[in-house]
Amino acid sequence: MQAPIGIYEFRIDAYLTDFRGKATLPMIGGFMLQAATKHAEERGFGYSFMTAKKRAWVLSRMAIEIFEYPKNDSIFIIKTWVAGVNRLFTERYFSFENSEGKEIGFAKSLWALIDLVSRKPTNVLELDGLTSYIDNNKSCPIEGMTKIPVLKENYTKEGDFVVRYSDVDINKHLNSMKYIEHFVDIFDIDMFREKEIERFEINYVSEGRYGAKLDILKREESDSKFILEMKEGDTDVCSSRVIWK
Repeated sequence: MQAPIGIYEFRIDAYLTDFRGKATLPMIGGFMLQAATKHAEERGFGYSFMTAKKRAWVLSRMAIEIFEYPKNDSIFIIKTWVAGVNRLFTERYFSFENSEGKEIGFAKSLWALIDLVSRKPTNVLELDGLTSYIDNNKSCPIEGMTKIPVLKENYTKEGDFVVRYSDVDINKHLNSMKYIEHFVDIFDIDMFREKEIERFEINYVSEGRYGAKLDILKREESDSKFILEMKEGDTDVCSSRVIWK
């Protein structure tokens, strides 16, 4: 049996960084997905096993807190583990470290297991052996995933885009990290000169389909806190809370 906690090492190359020479939030999110995919695959409940059963893991919610962004030409280490399992969801946690073992961030995420034909959730507890990998000893000391309010008033439309080829995943739906990419891109570059995103929460409501036109809405809650929403017409697709420092 594999160890409950998976440890994965990534190098921050120049093409993965922004104008400050630091890894971007979407890039860090991409590393998280790689780590989660490897962890699940190595323990027998990953992509190849699920697709054979016409099932797929779908990211439902996520909260990321970064205290120190990794810089160009540095080593970025992600530790990930299953923190809980119930009938509808499995909870996966992450910790981020630099090459010296210093913890520079954490994340919590919630995943559903869907039927690829019906697109409906299936019973996660039916996965034999998954609960054996639950680890309650490793600390993930950040606030959990909180409810993000729906934008009904006092918001502005910040932009829109059509879901194209480079946006979609293997299921021809908007890639999980592309939501984050489009959200952070609504902020002016001067914001990134002065501040950094300290906490990013995202709630995936429905699938962004290939060819769909999606609007991005924003409401400023305070000087450093924003609520963002992605909509297809009147349909809520995704929402986010962004906190800067």
